[in-house]
Order: sequence, then C-alpha cells, then structure tokens
Amino acid sequence: MTEAARTIRTTAAVFELPQRLGVLQHITYEPPPREWCTSDGCLYEGVLTAEGCRKGVCVRYRVWVHSKDRRTWGVGERRRRRRDEEVGCLRQNVADALWELSGKYDVGVWYEYVRVGMGVNQYDVFCGVVVNGVKLDQPYCRAVEECVKQILEDYKRELERMREPPQPALVIKIDPVEELLREWPELGAFGTEWVRKWLDLRERLIEIAKVLRRYPWMVEVVRQRPMSILHPYTMEVYMARDGSEACISLNPPKAFCARDGAVREVKLELEFSRYETYEKKIREVYRPKGLLAFAAAAREYVRML
Repeated sequence: MTEAARTIRTTAAVFELPQRLGVLQHITYEPPPREWCTSDGCLYEGVLTAEGCRKGVCVRYRVWVHSKDRRTWGVGERRRRRRDEEVGCLRQNVADALWELSGKYDVGVWYEYVRVGMGVNQYDVFCGVVVNGVKLDQPYCRAVEECVKQILEDYKRELERMREPPQPALVIKIDPVEELLREWPELGAFGTEWVRKWLDLRERLIEIAKVLRRYPWMVEVVRQRPMSILHPYTMEVYMARDGSEACISLNPPKAFCARDGAVREVKLELEFSRYETYEKKIREVYRPKGLLAFAAAAREYVRML
C-alpha cells in the first residue's frame, strides 16, 4: 500500500454484559481494500475493546469482529490480512496471546518449510509457538484469553511428558546360532542342532569352519555322515607337508583323504614326530606308524585341527 490506511473508531453493542454495565464497546477498523468487496458488500474487520468496572464488576474484552454493513458486528477469528501484513503463518490471536505471555515467559515462534513440489519456491510453511524453549503446536482458539489458556495447558503437558522416563528401546534378539551360521555357512553341514549343542566351544567351531572353507570337499564328507554324537575336538584334519594330500578323520583311525582331486577312504595311522612352525603357528607334525615311517616315499603330515 502506498498510503497508510485510515483508522476508524466507532462504538457498537456486541456483548450483553458490558452493555448492561454501561461499559462502552469500541471497535477500531480500517476501510477494506477493493479486493475484499463483492456484489453483496465489503468485509470489514476490526478489534473490539471494552474495559472498565461498574457496580463492583470488571470486564475486559479484546476480540476480532467483522461486519458487512458496519452496523451489525459478529465475533470470530480474523478472516483476512492485508497484503502488507502477510508476514507469517501465525494467527493474530495467537500472536496476541504470546504478547500477553511475554511478561512471565520466554516466548517465540518456530518455523518449518516443507517442499511440496518440484519448483524453486514450492514450499508449505508450518509454524508454532515456543515457551521457555519448548516447541508447541499452534493452538486453534477464538479469543486471545482462550489462546493463552491453551498455550499454557500445552506447555504444562509437554513438560510432564519430558519428565517421563524414556521408553525402553526395542531390542531385537538375535539367535547366536543363526548369526554364526550366517558368518560360517560351512558349519551347516553338521546341522543347526549340533552347532547349538556345541555353541559354548565357539572358537573351536570357527577353527573347523575355516578348514572346511579351505577344503570344500570336506563339507560334503561331513554332510553325508551322522554328526549328532561327534565332539568338536574328536574331528582331526591333516595336511601333507608338501601340500599334495589333505585328510579329515571323524572317527580315527578311519579317514577320508583327497589327492589329485580324488577322495578315498583310508586307514590313517600316524604317530607324533615333532613341533614345527607352519603358517605362523606352532603345529604338530606326524609320520606314519611302523615300517612305513622308514619308506623313502613316506609323507609327513601337519595337523590342522
């Protein structure tokens, strides 16, 4: 607007109590802009104030009123704003309520912009009130006094909620057996119940899984035989020092050995020879028992498990 709007002050009988007490009810309004006028008249909006004491009774009114003919005024929320007043999403009665509360509380306003489209400025603006640092939703109320009461109720309710102990976090219980089988699926060859039975020997189970991962053919050997009574420390795995052969024994001295891609069942009779560093670990070295130990082609075996 290029010129300041002209303010008009008049009186009206809107509320019965001030009228009976003889307290004048003043209405202050400004002439509406042309876009507020239609074929059935113009929308006049203003503020009614009535304050005073008569016969020991005191009244204080400050409300928004509107009229089409400036003779009959009705009470209600502010319906429209002038273009030069459209500065935010906070309703006028809520803003007035914050002004009333500012003497006792630290009050403010919060804003949140939410994108609603792909355009540059396509946002919805949401706002509310802040009382002593506590964010509250904007109340829906008609009169300023009602807004003050609702803001205080919301503030007290939010303080009570903040004092409540936090809800315990949702704990998702993970089955340790399933977790171990996800990490080492080779153990599935023994069966889930076998793994659950010996879960206390977790480190030993992981050692077994590492060897089975190194020699996948051993997984099939284990899967084809009953494992329910097998103790994890009963299982033995040997590897020839030259890497030409690997053997797994589930029930010594019987064993299954793989050489040149062929797996065969053998009777593996070994005796301890010495300790030796192999793959950065101190391991036991074995050699065949009896006369085979003195054969030129006799192999030495390193115990992996």
